[in-house]
Amino acid sequence: MIDRILFKSVYSLICITLLAACSPVETTKQPPAGARNVILFVGDGLGAGQTALGIQYGRLIGQSELNIDVLMQDGNTGYALPLPYERILTDSAAAATHFSTGQEVLPETLGLNPEGYPLETIVEWAHQRGLGTGLVSNMRVTHATPAAFAVHQGSRYVSEQEIMDDLLQQRDVDVFLGGGARALAPAGAWASEVLPGIPPELDLQSIRTDEAQRLDELVTDGYSIASDLPSLREAASHARKLMGLFAADHLPYVLDRRQMNLTNVPTLADMTSAAIDVLSRNDEGFFLLVEGGRIDYAGHANDPGTLLHEILDFDGAVGAGLAFQRSHPDTLVIVTGDHGTGGFSFAYANLGPIDKTKLNSGVDYQPGHQYPTTEPLEMLHRQDASLQYILQQAGTDPDTLIERVQTHTGLTITMDEAKEALVRDEAGDAWLKNNRIFNDDPGDNATALLGQALSRQTFVIWSSGGHTSDLVPTYARGPGADKFRGAYRNTHIYDVMREALEQAH
Repeated sequence: MIDRILFKSVYSLICITLLAACSPVETTKQPPAGARNVILFVGDGLGAGQTALGIQYGRLIGQSELNIDVLMQDGNTGYALPLPYERILTDSAAAATHFSTGQEVLPETLGLNPEGYPLETIVEWAHQRGLGTGLVSNMRVTHATPAAFAVHQGSRYVSEQEIMDDLLQQRDVDVFLGGGARALAPAGAWASEVLPGIPPELDLQSIRTDEAQRLDELVTDGYSIASDLPSLREAASHARKLMGLFAADHLPYVLDRRQMNLTNVPTLADMTSAAIDVLSRNDEGFFLLVEGGRIDYAGHANDPGTLLHEILDFDGAVGAGLAFQRSHPDTLVIVTGDHGTGGFSFAYANLGPIDKTKLNSGVDYQPGHQYPTTEPLEMLHRQDASLQYILQQAGTDPDTLIERVQTHTGLTITMDEAKEALVRDEAGDAWLKNNRIFNDDPGDNATALLGQALSRQTFVIWSSGGHTSDLVPTYARGPGADKFRGAYRNTHIYDVMREALEQAH
């Protein structure tokens, strides 16, 4: 009897053990599929040539890879075709609308399909689902790229007042950071009167035609306000909504900000970090656009030194996004450009006969052309003011131009080159002798003329003062990043962002 009881007890224990072994084991909770947050970095004018310039500098001179270089090496890299509706060349408004809506649209339109009807943007979609939303740029927040994420207009060139009012109408953007304060100040006021942190060098009168108190309305609706770096940092420490404008118009080039000692004007990385701090307080996640817009302006100006520094500034902002992504792996970070600008490239040259040298093997070496070494990269990085700034300082005096070029670039130009760079027509406008129809901005032409004078030392060439149709490198990290491999229309960027967010929400 005892043996039988003992057998039953052992048998029951074995069964219980087996049942326990077969029962589902509670596992560590897996992160949800998709992306809780998306950060889209757009380098305006950051085509393949500009991307190569940044990478070349980082690897060969900076002695460290740029953030964009490291990100590209993840392998989730492809090429976006910047093709608007029935065209082979785009502008920033159309390209940004492609990113924000996934639909092909006409050049210079904002948030409208080719028939002129509004398209829902990813900002509007995200806001309706409770996500935080932000637009960051070193341009005016009313400029083409940020506006295309929350505005619906038949032309990007309607008044800044109209675009600003459109941006603010639905209150679907939680964070605005950039320039453009002259469209918020009431008529007759200076931008610094309503945003006192704006320095005199970046101040202008309002362009509004009414006396609307837009900032007061934003404060009433819960927005914190910032107008310089200290107030930005303070607001970012607690705010859930933020309007920060730091210039009446665009923020200055990186080099000119340093020249003018504007230490309280935030960098693109400063603004990116602040936006992430604010938006990450939203429990539902967020969508953030960050635009490095002055890359494009340096390309229009054919100013390679300024271009390099703007790319490095943009890369710093990407670094801020990647730092957040490392601690929040459910964040999708995307880096792309809307188009190339200017057709930047290094080129070899024929500057006369080259001496024959003997290689270690004993082979004679005497190339027929001068191929640039890394020295031009050092030259471009040494530049400490934009060509626009140099020309403003020089006025119409070629002697002063020669001196200012030497001071700010370390390069020399001859008297003939200085005079040619200062040639103007009767109206005071600068025009290039060649390709006039492709270089149609007198201001950019002035810097292009100076850039041409410097090119025999920098080995830099440009094809245009406008946009180009380059394939645009695109790369990403986070949920859905693998979908950026290959070549695709730039509307695909929206498709991936939307799918990633939908999976997590």
